[in-house]
Amino acid sequence: MNGQARAKGFTMVELVVVMILVGVLAALGIPRLLGDKNMEAAVFGDQVVSGLRRAQAIATSHRRVVCVSIAAQGLTMRLNGCGNAGLALTGLADDEYATTDGALAAVPMAPLGAVLFFQPDGRITGGSAGTTPLSNGSIAITATVDGQANTLRTIRVEGTTGYVE
Repeated sequence: MNGQARAKGFTMVELVVVMILVGVLAALGIPRLLGDKNMEAAVFGDQVVSGLRRAQAIATSHRRVVCVSIAAQGLTMRLNGCGNAGLALTGLADDEYATTDGALAAVPMAPLGAVLFFQPDGRITGGSAGTTPLSNGSIAITATVDGQANTLRTIRVEGTTGYVE
């Protein structure tokens, strides 16, 4: 063997780079592991908005009343009535957002009720006959963490135009 034998091990630069990478990964990963619900609330809120917009589109395109029941974990849409009498369309999975620490929930706030009726002309009413128009209201997307409910997103609903934001 000519020359010196190479010492085995890591250089200081390699160790510092690995420590920086571990620090960055920990900074990104720990909030998700600890139950940061902001991203989940955004996705869940988008699904609720999409469901409400779909209900309005079905009501106007099929010229029928679409009933939307707002439950804690999502929406259930039915054509021509609520309950088992109507034709079930779609809903959000009840257990998709359940966690061990809490769950995301869609909570209707005044003056909206737990049931919205999308009329064929696009309005949102409080009854299937369409005689009880709703004024503007909102749906709060809340997350329960450590026994305390926090509102993470608010969805606005305009009863006269059917606009959902």
